[in-house]
Amino acid sequence: MASSKVGVFTLLLLCVFLVGNNYVEAQICPQFCEENVDYMICPTSGGTKLRPTCINCCQATERRCQLFRKDDSAICT
Repeated sequence: MASSKVGVFTLLLLCVFLVGNNYVEAQICPQFCEENVDYMICPTSGGTKLRPTCINCCQATERRCQLFRKDDSAICT
């Protein structure tokens, strides 16, 4: 009886450990468009300038992208 309780307790601790390691913190981005964005560059674009129709710094950061103005200055730093 005691060994089965230890086994169940060990299994419970293992489950808590595995679930705790897979926790992902989510971020909620506001829904508005940055007005001064001319283009953005993302790691997945291979350096190609992308022209988003509506994006803001929060959304760009989630995608690991950088937003730029027409004078090539960065918006989100």
